[in-house]
Amino acid sequence: MEQISSFFHSIGTFIRSKHQEGVYNTVCLAVLMALPVLVLLASLIICCHCCCCSRRQQQRRKDSSSSGSSHGKKRRKKKEEDLWISAQPKLLLLEKRPSLLV
Repeated sequence: MEQISSFFHSIGTFIRSKHQEGVYNTVCLAVLMALPVLVLLASLIICCHCCCCSRRQQQRRKDSSSSGSSHGKKRRKKKEEDLWISAQPKLLLLEKRPSLLV
């Protein structure tokens, strides 16, 4: 316990001595002491954001899978069938091409 209090006391005396040396030293010291706090807060916010977003995505997936019944699958199949292009028109075009006489 004594070591911890002496550590904070030495930091306090260091801050007071730098403040007495000038305003520039005080500003630099404040910035240097604030950087670890800012990094800690930023990492905490990023972690919480990632956790919340992953939970929302999992919930959306569950909702979409439960609401997507067999009707949704039939609709998807119909849409996919509509997108297919048959090869028959190409064959008909090739048959209509006149053959070359050699």
